[in-house]
Amino acid sequence: MFKQTPHPVHPMLTKEMAEQLTEKQVKEVLEKREEIIRLEAADPYRFGFEPDHWKHARKLAKNSDELAIFGGNRSGKTEFCAKLTVEKMLDIPNARVWCFHTTHQSSLQVQQPAVYKYLPVEYRNIKKSRVTNVSYTQKNGFSDNTFVLPNKSQCTFLNYAQNRQVIEGNEVDQVWVDEFCPADWLETLRFRTATRQGNILLSFTPVEGYSMLVKDLISGHEVLHWEESELLPEKNFEDAPRGTMPYVSRLRRPKSHAVWFFSKWNPYSPYHELVKRVDGSSTGDIKIRAYGWADATVGNAFPRFCDEHIIEPKDIPEGGSNVMCVDPAGSRNWFMVWVKKVGDVIYVYREWPDFSMGEWAIASAKHDGSPGPAQRSGAGLSLVQYKKLIRELEGDEKLLMRLMDPRAATTPHDGIGSDYIAVMAEDREGEGPMYFDKASGRPIEEGIGMINDLLYWDKDEPGDKPRLMVSSDCSNLIYSLREWTGADKDRGASKDPIDCLRYLVQEDQLLVNEKQLEVKSGGSY
Repeated sequence: MFKQTPHPVHPMLTKEMAEQLTEKQVKEVLEKREEIIRLEAADPYRFGFEPDHWKHARKLAKNSDELAIFGGNRSGKTEFCAKLTVEKMLDIPNARVWCFHTTHQSSLQVQQPAVYKYLPVEYRNIKKSRVTNVSYTQKNGFSDNTFVLPNKSQCTFLNYAQNRQVIEGNEVDQVWVDEFCPADWLETLRFRTATRQGNILLSFTPVEGYSMLVKDLISGHEVLHWEESELLPEKNFEDAPRGTMPYVSRLRRPKSHAVWFFSKWNPYSPYHELVKRVDGSSTGDIKIRAYGWADATVGNAFPRFCDEHIIEPKDIPEGGSNVMCVDPAGSRNWFMVWVKKVGDVIYVYREWPDFSMGEWAIASAKHDGSPGPAQRSGAGLSLVQYKKLIRELEGDEKLLMRLMDPRAATTPHDGIGSDYIAVMAEDREGEGPMYFDKASGRPIEEGIGMINDLLYWDKDEPGDKPRLMVSSDCSNLIYSLREWTGADKDRGASKDPIDCLRYLVQEDQLLVNEKQLEVKSGGSY
């Protein structure tokens, strides 16, 4: 009796199936099946099975500067990244590829054997030459933590326990960052790939929850695809279909995406054992273990804000009444927001600084993030320069009024008692006056409640829609609406965009019927 090799993808030939075939056909089917299994074990690079979500993720990697792969336990994310690492080396002669893990020992145990597995079989014992050098043992990994293929492509294995200077000054075509990468390392690695138009793969199982780097990656993301989550059949997200978890997202950084590998999709993993282990666990633990998703540890202040509140600039209606608000600062950039009211809807149509200057806030160990590059990029403008900037941004727009943070509005500026509002209203250096009104000093809790009220709409009521929409160009405000908790009080790095927005929605003139709006005295034009 022929003994069939068990395999999770290629089912065995059953007795019922064999009865429908001739003896010769049975022999051919069995031999072909065994050959497929043998080839897969011998040369997984060419003959390994790829699940459908690998094909989708490969397309995302090809079209992304950064691809974050979040995975549940034993979801196959390490195997996927290892194979893409080898593919990059074979596709690009003289490629430089780096693979990072937590320590040298974890690199030996996780990354290096995975990369070796996907080397084409003819390269595993290839003869050493002046260029080619592939030497691997199970105990010690690759000799000197590197190897070079005949086409001069080189892969180097590094770890975060090393001095960060090892990554300074080099250029690479691809970086694979696995597990607990420090945020400052990732920022440096982005510069290392930029000159070669390289890409970064980031693979994580967020077992420690919403870590600094995980928060930075997915903050402000937009879910493009949801997939069924049979272990979590209830409504897991406000803006998601019932019984689904995120599968693909567009991240806040340009040309960056995230993909989630569900544990169930790896046919080589004993998924039934995972199901047993998470039985009775919390929803948060199941999200992490089975779907690679980590919830935030502190809820944000605007839980209703979702993709339905984001509008493309071209879809914002013409007309309406425009109002802007500015939150001045001393050594860093001012933050400014422009809105227009059309009918009963308030549209946020511009912010400054926008994402072209980088992030206003970045994720950190603090609940509300740390200052991003946009807070300092080009900082130090004079008040005259701010006037000129504002007029350049607005062009020929007509404004109902301009508002200024009430604390800054009364802060002495020139050493002789003049505050920001007074100085901006002066004609200095021929730039002319620019008039601001002091924004409402009403409680912050009131403003938060008003924003949430404007965000609300009844999804089940035909024709109902939110009364607050935000242009997709306003990435920094979108980030703050999604991430700001208020837990860091006045120290929160993402607070300024929220302050500007709440001052606007708390302005009585903006909330009255549009037909009652009149240009306020003071000459905001």
